[in-house]
Amino acid sequence: MPNHKTPLAKARLTGADKANPQRYRDRKEPATSGQPVGDAPAYMDKEAKAAWRELAKSLGWLAREDRHAVEVAALAIGQVRTMSKAGEPVTAALVSASRQALAALGATPADRSKIHVTDDDEANDPFAKFGMQ
Repeated sequence: MPNHKTPLAKARLTGADKANPQRYRDRKEPATSGQPVGDAPAYMDKEAKAAWRELAKSLGWLAREDRHAVEVAALAIGQVRTMSKAGEPVTAALVSASRQALAALGATPADRSKIHVTDDDEANDPFAKFGMQ
């Protein structure tokens, strides 16, 4: 069975698009609004809202389009915290779900190394998208 295609965003983050530009030259990716994630949904409990604020503050590359992924991560982290404070055992499934949600956001050490955030100079450079300086 062949490997799945690497998404363009991941290829850019890992540098694969530079190593094999011919594989990615015809790929397109959806644009993001560039707006911040914003406030947590009103229905969340105190722990989940605190996790939301921490994620939004520490993961500066997130955009408004990432709200659903942040919501899943914040709910899982909030539940782990609530259970821990109550002295209840935290299930392996909940810990795994929390870790997967964090990985999807690029919030683990290994996944964070794959994130590429452009400098202000690079973002304002009209030739940056062509790899020219």
